[in-house]
Amino acid sequence: MQTEWAEQLPHIKTTRRDLQALAEDQQVVGEKPEGQRSFKWALHKNVSLDLVLSPTESITLLAMLQHSERFGFKLVTEQLVKLRDYALGVITRNSGQDLIAQGRITSGTRFMTLLPGLYNPVHLDTIQKALLSGESLSMVYKPRDADEAECTYVLKPLALSFQDSNIYLSAYVKSEEWPSGAAPDPGAPRGKYSSNGPGKICVLMLHRVASVHTVFLAIPEPENYRFDSFAVQRDLMTVHGDDAIDLVLRLEPNLLNRLTENRLSETQEIEATKAGAILKCSVQDTQGLRLFLMSNADEIEVLEPGYLREHICKTLRKALSMYSALS
Repeated sequence: MQTEWAEQLPHIKTTRRDLQALAEDQQVVGEKPEGQRSFKWALHKNVSLDLVLSPTESITLLAMLQHSERFGFKLVTEQLVKLRDYALGVITRNSGQDLIAQGRITSGTRFMTLLPGLYNPVHLDTIQKALLSGESLSMVYKPRDADEAECTYVLKPLALSFQDSNIYLSAYVKSEEWPSGAAPDPGAPRGKYSSNGPGKICVLMLHRVASVHTVFLAIPEPENYRFDSFAVQRDLMTVHGDDAIDLVLRLEPNLLNRLTENRLSETQEIEATKAGAILKCSVQDTQGLRLFLMSNADEIEVLEPGYLREHICKTLRKALSMYSALS
């Protein structure tokens, strides 16, 4: 019996050391009841996490949080900060050097990233809670093309998208109230990232929200709502067509190397020809695709479809004319 107890001692010491480390991070609290020699351990009252992350999992989580924060998903006191701090503690305790202070765990991009739009974290919290509970919202909003006018929307929140340094809300607008003389004419085109009118789905920017609160009004969701539908994606990021297109590109060597390692789509095929490498794939014609083609215009020739080739050609001619005027 004494031998078995001796074999267990290292494990007891390890457990006690781990508990003391967790206590320093305020993850657990240890108390010694009166008249007893051993501590009684319990989760700290402010801790809501019941999971354990390994050091490698903590590194992955930290990189993910850093990357999302770069694109506008700010960490505030009530959201994920405890989880991040827990991961930092796990990494620090299990590393032979200070990886955090030395900046050895990070994320980045070679592309220019715009600074995130400034939004009120309380607004995001209110919208997230309404999504979870199915509640409706009253929102004072500043439409982009309304000359600084503020409009009040009564709406049903449907989905959130964290995209390109901003946070977007897909919503169904039940009613809207404009200041006197500011309402758009009936049937007139609406500006992007504003209401499309009562009884319609729209996409709104979180940093344009002036105030928001829940209302006791049951607004049903639109039938067959899908966030990935053409109607929603068209307002979110500009989609030039409901169906995918058959894209054919001729690639210069630099883009051939890049797209061989990082494919444009799952359907991509590349064939070597006398005219050079030819890439074929099926892909949605989106704003993102066109920005990619334009940013690599000296390395890519659009062969098909013809309308997209013409669009790229006209855009390049316009850019060239702007620079020609300065020479």
